[in-house]
Amino acid sequence: MGMISLARSGRGRRSVVLAASIVLNIFLAAVIGGHLLRNHFAEVGPRGLLVRALARAEASLSPADAAAFRAVLHRDAPQYEPAAKQLSAARGQLEDTITAEQFDEDAVRQALATWRVASDHFFDAFSEPLVDALAKISPDGRLRLVTERDAERRGIPAH
Repeated sequence: MGMISLARSGRGRRSVVLAASIVLNIFLAAVIGGHLLRNHFAEVGPRGLLVRALARAEASLSPADAAAFRAVLHRDAPQYEPAAKQLSAARGQLEDTITAEQFDEDAVRQALATWRVASDHFFDAFSEPLVDALAKISPDGRLRLVTERDAERRGIPAH
């Protein structure tokens, strides 16, 4: 009884730790990815999106942090740009499907599934460059990124 109980509690803790780790990874990706994704991929394109994201980082980070962040994202752009293009195409298809004159529930479900897969693929490809970029900036810079993203979500100017 005692061994079974310990094994179950160990699995339970691992599940909680795994879930917390996943949530933390999603949160970190969302902080910076939100800056990238909120500007329409279809309109800006992945390369233009990178330029815009760097401009946003430069505006919110110190010059040294912005330069370090930019260097990593620029260096690793070939690693995540194909996934960004795929996500852009999936998002465009989803928007087209949702706004079609003849609404097709199955087509929307399929477009949502495609967008979800593309989104997962983008975050998989972008996570490592994001973590590397965040590691290169100061604790204050990381705090500023999180604070500004939170303020944007609530519609409050961060500056």
